[in-house]
Amino acid sequence: MPDRLVIRARTLVPMAGEAPARGEQLFAPLRKLDDAALVLVDGRVEEAVSWKRCSPPPGAEVRDLGEVCLAPAVINAHCHLQLSHLAGKTRWGEGFSAWLESLIPLLREPFSAGGIAEACEDMAARGTGHVGDFAGEALPLVDAAARRAGLGITHFCEWFGMDAPFIDAVRPWPPRCRAALEPGERPVADVSVPLEARCAPAGHALYSTAPEVLRDARQWCAAKGRVFALHLAESPEETELLLTGSGPLAELYQGIVLPEDWRAPGMRPLALAVKFGLVGAGTLAVHGVQLDAQEMTVLAASGAALCLCPRSNRNLGVGAAPFSAAVENNVLCCLGTDGLTSNTDLDVRREAVFLRETCDVPPEALLRLLTVNGAEALRLPCSGRLEPGQSGSFCVLPEALSF
Repeated sequence: MPDRLVIRARTLVPMAGEAPARGEQLFAPLRKLDDAALVLVDGRVEEAVSWKRCSPPPGAEVRDLGEVCLAPAVINAHCHLQLSHLAGKTRWGEGFSAWLESLIPLLREPFSAGGIAEACEDMAARGTGHVGDFAGEALPLVDAAARRAGLGITHFCEWFGMDAPFIDAVRPWPPRCRAALEPGERPVADVSVPLEARCAPAGHALYSTAPEVLRDARQWCAAKGRVFALHLAESPEETELLLTGSGPLAELYQGIVLPEDWRAPGMRPLALAVKFGLVGAGTLAVHGVQLDAQEMTVLAASGAALCLCPRSNRNLGVGAAPFSAAVENNVLCCLGTDGLTSNTDLDVRREAVFLRETCDVPPEALLRLLTVNGAEALRLPCSGRLEPGQSGSFCVLPEALSF
């Protein structure tokens, strides 16, 4: 990118001064600039003004993008980049357990550095500025690929397993990620920001991660000011398993992920998460498809955020992302794509377009989910807005989201 650059476009929605929004606040009008100029110096915003008022810096390159609407680079708050090489190989539309049954044998396949790099490059090219990624053994590969592509990244180091050895020196960090965080050679693209500063321990889910690990991870994140993330209330099978200990997910996991002596807690997912002390400010719950209205109220009161992945939910046949219920109960919502094992691409703008087309959600609400709300959910104070001094990363909004 040139040191001095002026971007001209039909419309610019800079989101300057916008705070994270809940409930009716999501639908408030947004300031927009018509025939706009975005002036960037050394990759940072100098000003966002109308073209008539723009005074390009000496020697600036001017790029006229024509009849497009620009906005800040968007935030994909939930992804599984490590599994990008499995795109198109899983079974969709038959429920969560059928999808999981098709996925498990594929997990033996080696990771693809090329596939991860391609996924990161594609996200960046489509206007994603930051991604929240569930990490595993391929953590160093994912981190290096994201940084090379110019993506900001938050790694949620996911502990998967109920009967893994509880080693005090490791918990709550999963062993498969702990090795990547040890000192030594590793492919980190930007050494000015230590890998550890972009990582937090996380749980997979209430039915697949030991309660002790979930509690430890949540407490570590709270003490360090990091976000604690877990998949929560994604499928009917999850609810059935936790309530009764039966169903297709129980049959799939019994004796493999679930210990032989495991017994169902007899509680719905959110109630169990509250019992374990996992829900509160700094918690990012992912999916939430099975949350009812009362549970949404509890989630909102706790201060937790909810990441919706509507196309993934549709593809797996687990239900519709609960956008309306979340809005009605003032839950802080953002958007994620999930991974290429449950979605056709990692363009989080298309999650917003899907909600626009299926739920008639207005662009104002969707742009807030994609920017300032995603930044709040991931605790990114300098993301989601095109303000003087901040990063000049931007995206072109699809026509369905344009102003």
